[in-house]
Amino acid sequence: MTSVATLLQQLPRTRHPRPVQPEIKSRARSRALAAIPVAGILVMQAALSIRLLHASTASGDEAIYIYSGHQLIHELWHGGGSPYFETWLSGAPIIYPVLAAMVDHLGGLVLVRLMSAAFMLAATGLLYATARRLFGYWPAIAAAGLFASLGITQSLGAYATFDAMSLMLTAFAAYCAVRAASSTKWLLAIPVVLLLANATKYASALFDPVVIGLAALMLRTEGWRRVGQRAASLTLVTAALMAISVALAGTAYLRGILYTTIARQAGTGMLNLNPAASHVVIAYSWRLIGLVVCLGALAVVAAAVITGERSSACLLGVLAAGGMLVTLEALHIHDTTSVNKHDDFGVWFSCIPAGYAFARGAELARAWYKRGGFIVAALASVAITLYAYGAPAPAGSDYGTAGVLGPVVPYLKADSAARYLLGGRNSRVILYDYHLAIPWQREFDDDYVKYPLPGHPGTFLTGSVAARAAIRAHWFAVVSFVGQNDMPIDVTELNTVRTTPGYKLVSTAGGPTYVYAPDYPWLLPKVHHVKHNHRHRHRRSR
Repeated sequence: MTSVATLLQQLPRTRHPRPVQPEIKSRARSRALAAIPVAGILVMQAALSIRLLHASTASGDEAIYIYSGHQLIHELWHGGGSPYFETWLSGAPIIYPVLAAMVDHLGGLVLVRLMSAAFMLAATGLLYATARRLFGYWPAIAAAGLFASLGITQSLGAYATFDAMSLMLTAFAAYCAVRAASSTKWLLAIPVVLLLANATKYASALFDPVVIGLAALMLRTEGWRRVGQRAASLTLVTAALMAISVALAGTAYLRGILYTTIARQAGTGMLNLNPAASHVVIAYSWRLIGLVVCLGALAVVAAAVITGERSSACLLGVLAAGGMLVTLEALHIHDTTSVNKHDDFGVWFSCIPAGYAFARGAELARAWYKRGGFIVAALASVAITLYAYGAPAPAGSDYGTAGVLGPVVPYLKADSAARYLLGGRNSRVILYDYHLAIPWQREFDDDYVKYPLPGHPGTFLTGSVAARAAIRAHWFAVVSFVGQNDMPIDVTELNTVRTTPGYKLVSTAGGPTYVYAPDYPWLLPKVHHVKHNHRHRHRRSR
């Protein structure tokens, strides 16, 4: 006979759901409500960046990096020598250019620009997460809103270059610095993330001291000795990692870092293309981020004097100083080149104290009506910033159009061994937009010529001397200055090609274009006809 216990064990069991505690429901509801403003800010930023997306001709910077990525991938799979992009790109060619080329292969220029938009949205999310851990919810909301409202933020989100990726990595390093207050693994991640950010864009190293200072000041409650020890150790490890990486990468990378970033000096005509007086530099930065930087400085005063949070004043001061680094560097070299992009790196840090200035009171106030006043002021500051600084900044110019570049394209033949000297950043625009399968060995930029000296194997000329010798030797089939002919080396190249027999002027659209006539036999009658018509018009005008 089956026992009663056995029968009871065979009966189906009924599972009763455990009652959800009211505290858990309330916490989930609070999190959902808290996420609404953050989601709204991200949607606003995405919409403002996407409105700038259009399937137009790539700008010079976009074309350079995507084209170089395609060339590097081709070299990896098919050989043919290593391109020298590492000697003059201002970021490691193996990082962003290769990634951009792969994305371009999948979805073209628009998809690469959308990738930048995703990087910028991640940077805004990291700004919110960093500021919330430092000062609370409402200062974080205000900081993220200010950053998303800036036109330079929106422009980088629609610009297919390495700036957005490097900014996102710098923001992640700052987030790791804040998390390092209570976790060693986050502390160890800081040098690695900074190395990746700096390798993506060399100029981002300007903000490494801000990130390291932020990580060190997380220990300010333990005494200034501990702060100094952490700052020194992080600086040493980060510098050692960078030195080891450059040593392993080789001298070509070292030359590229020196040429594009470290060795830039006032008055140089190679990379400093927009010389400006001090008051012009200040006015330019003010039009981009001026209000946010002032709010950050106000926060430092408020923390030290008004609210009495003097322990936070030093931290706020480091963050506020980050927004002025680009302007100070531009004042040092008296040039505004790339300030409209680099300022977004600095203002990312300044947005945290700026959000503190308006919304910290909401964190401290207990009465709902007092808290509401601070929240309204914070929202008003975001609205004012969006109105005053929300216009898209010219992160890059789409100066490459079919009408300008079209006349040059028929002379660029992918199935020949000819070499081409193409002026300005339009050179890569031509190659990228018209999908010309011309390898990097046969395309030269007007500001860098490397010419092998005949009869001396392994000996090369560079600079203006190389350009003059190469043109005199008819080394280039095409010498074109579409989009650029105003640098010192351009003057040398133009004067040389004008006085070298055999070169013929075939187009002036966007800049003069000369071809070596013996390489284009079909062109000779056309050239003589154009010259005859020009003389006939000249006689009629006289």
